[in-house]
Amino acid sequence: MNKKLLFVNQADELGLIQQLAYTIRMSDFDIHPSKTCFLCVSPDYSAITSQLLSHLLTEDGEIYHIESVNVPFPDEDVANYQEDFKNLFRRLLSRWENFVLIESGVIRGGNYSWICTIMRAMSDKKFYTTTLFENLHSKFHSDIVCKYYDDNEKDLHFWWEQPNNHWKFYG
Repeated sequence: MNKKLLFVNQADELGLIQQLAYTIRMSDFDIHPSKTCFLCVSPDYSAITSQLLSHLLTEDGEIYHIESVNVPFPDEDVANYQEDFKNLFRRLLSRWENFVLIESGVIRGGNYSWICTIMRAMSDKKFYTTTLFENLHSKFHSDIVCKYYDDNEKDLHFWWEQPNNHWKFYG
C-alpha cells in the first residue's frame, strides 16, 4: 500500500511547537526550570522541538535543561539503548524533581513505552509526555498531543528529513 505523505513544512512545525508551549503553560504540569529536566527523546528527530520549548517556556529568566535520550531505529536492538537510558536516568534522579519527555512524532509508541516503564520502575517522580504528532494507532498515548494522524494512511515526514537507510525495510 502506498501511503500519502503527511509533509510537515517549517512553518507548520514552528506553529505546532508554539501550540505545544502554550498547551504546556495552560496545563497543570508541576514544572519549573529549577526543578524540571526536559528529555529530548530521539534527538535526531526531536531536537528542534526540545530546544524551542526550552526557550519558549522560560520562567524567572531560566530555560529548561535538556538531556538527550537516544532510541533505536526499527532495525536496531533496543537492549543497549535501554541500558544507556537507565544509566542516564540514574544520574538525573538526584538533580531533578520531575521530567518532561519531548518527541516530535510518536508513531508506534514503542520508545515512549519502554522509557516510561523504566522511569516508573526506578522512581516515583513525576513525568509528562508530549509530542507534536501522534499516530491514532500508537500503543502509547501522550499527555499532550498537538495533532493526531493515521499512520495507516499517511507517512509523517518533516521538512528537514532525508532518506534514512534504517527505515528502508520497515513496513
